[in-house]
Amino acid sequence: MVWSFKDVQKLDSRKILAIVVLFAVVIASHYFSEQLKTIELPNRLQDFITLSTSVFVEAFPFLILGSILAVLVRTFVPSSFFTKVLPKQGIPRRMVISLLGFLFPVCECGNVPVARALLMEKLSVADSVTFLLAAPVINPITLWATSEAFGFDPKIVITRFFATFIIANLIGYLISLRKDQSSFLTKGFKAEQASHAHTETSTISNRDKAKTIAPLFQAEVLTMIKMLAVGAVIAGLVQTVVPRDLLAAIGSNVILSIVAMLLLAFVISICANVDAFFALAFSNVFTAGSIVSFLVFGPMVDIKMLALMKTTFKTELLIMITVTVTLLSALTGLVFTYAL
Repeated sequence: MVWSFKDVQKLDSRKILAIVVLFAVVIASHYFSEQLKTIELPNRLQDFITLSTSVFVEAFPFLILGSILAVLVRTFVPSSFFTKVLPKQGIPRRMVISLLGFLFPVCECGNVPVARALLMEKLSVADSVTFLLAAPVINPITLWATSEAFGFDPKIVITRFFATFIIANLIGYLISLRKDQSSFLTKGFKAEQASHAHTETSTISNRDKAKTIAPLFQAEVLTMIKMLAVGAVIAGLVQTVVPRDLLAAIGSNVILSIVAMLLLAFVISICANVDAFFALAFSNVFTAGSIVSFLVFGPMVDIKMLALMKTTFKTELLIMITVTVTLLSALTGLVFTYAL
């Protein structure tokens, strides 16, 4: 598992430099964000810089840790492992599948290849979708990050876990009612299934596997960094550009705040590993119920997820998932507001 100098040479030097610079920026940004408080800047500009930087800095360690674990799991855990250990019955099987995120602690976009691999291993569409919806939240990285962000209110973490578990399993059950689940798959993916030749990972040496770690980590980090940076900027912009009176009016209304946060989750498409820190930036303005709706909805349905899922599943299924997740996420926010 040790990289050789030749392996490192194969990496794009510009991308390596980008990662190094990003690490340096994160380390320095905390210092400079404190220094900016002593510099005479327009109030809105100073607020924007402080808010955006704080979201990025708080989320960055979880992003890196999630990327490391994702790469290790994707490299060394064969997909055939699951068919050997999962229960045979539908409902218990999907309940266990809901917890597989503890083995795959990666963001939702990183789980799409895993879900496709499960389908290749002859798991059902219901099984695959249940995993895809549950794993981004029900994993140690996301739960830890949520706890760090909302440690002042443990109910948010608990509600996020159980709401995600219930919604994922309910949608899996609804899909399982279709006798021919393969009808939910695109023609392109069916063709991949038909031509798929199983490769035993045991025939690949650990040294050869280790050679893939660096480029996988590079790709994972660069992809997530872009999303985190965009999310941090949007969080800062929304709170500094949008009039605070308008934010307060929307945020204080239970229904409007839930709708606003659901729309924001769909558009921003930020990874579940770091979305808690993004949502935290709105916790002083929006209702707690709307924050919970955001945390439940975003990892399941957003722009990037639908685009990735379209490569495997038909539009019919994507519409059903989107409508169901939207309604149940809104209901979760209402229950949290009025019953918890």
